[in-house]
Amino acid sequence: MANGTIAFDTLSTSGQITGTAKSLDTDYVVNGSAKAWNRFDGSAITTVADSFNNGSATDNGTGDYTFTFTNNMSNNNYAPDAGGGRGTAAAGVGARVQSPDQITTSNYVVNMFYVDSSGNCQYVDDGIGLSIVHGDLA
Repeated sequence: MANGTIAFDTLSTSGQITGTAKSLDTDYVVNGSAKAWNRFDGSAITTVADSFNNGSATDNGTGDYTFTFTNNMSNNNYAPDAGGGRGTAAAGVGARVQSPDQITTSNYVVNMFYVDSSGNCQYVDDGIGLSIVHGDLA
């Protein structure tokens, strides 16, 4: 069986659901879609609930996680973002924050932390972690 190629510039629908036909430039699909994402349990990093283009997850210590791509990015200029958390880290303490760090073509780090009442960052594990990556695949 031979494999072939389909080439087109625009995707179009007949609008059977809404009654209005729609079209979408394929450049938007390629350039505007997430290239990787995951939802993970920060308290048990071995538990990645669901993901796309996520080869592995490593727990580097409290609130410090590395995610490796299945398919690498083309350069280090991609845009990762992270979020999640279950609200406050402790009574009277601000909400938990997740921040991407140490970006390479093959992986990136997510740090999960909160700011304590003295204004100091405290790394913490949390039950819900989310990350998403936009950019160009290699």
